[in-house]
Amino acid sequence: MKHVLEFKAALALALFAVFAVIGLAPAYAETASTIVIPWGDWLSSLLASVASLAIALLSFVVAKWAPAYVKVLLTDDLISKAVNYGFGAVEGAVAGKTLSLSTTNLVLAAAEQYAVSSAPAISKWLGANLRPLILAKLSALGVVPADATAEATGAAVAAK
Repeated sequence: MKHVLEFKAALALALFAVFAVIGLAPAYAETASTIVIPWGDWLSSLLASVASLAIALLSFVVAKWAPAYVKVLLTDDLISKAVNYGFGAVEGAVAGKTLSLSTTNLVLAAAEQYAVSSAPAISKWLGANLRPLILAKLSALGVVPADATAEATGAAVAAK
């Protein structure tokens, strides 16, 4: 019963707000026999209110969706930079050339260390998925076999 009363009160308040926003003033008489109802004014006020509510709703949706999308972009960028760092940090590692298992391990370890030290928040968010993502990026570049796994390479875990 309490919820019904709260709903009725909220509905009454909402109707009052709508009427106040669209300016439901009483119709006024221009002459004794003519009554003018300002429908155009009411409609323009209503459309302005609806547009404002639509913008607020769109802002809410974007605020909920954008952080996840940005996190994906930042993660992909971090993995690319970490792999490039791994190639640069390990002697004998060349992009586009198939790596030996020991070189792959060194590149993985260097890339993991770069990711953890340069973006600790993203690395923490990725957790155990960091090494497989780096290995997938290396596989996409064609420097390790596509079926290589983090366990099969025996890469050292980067200190966090």
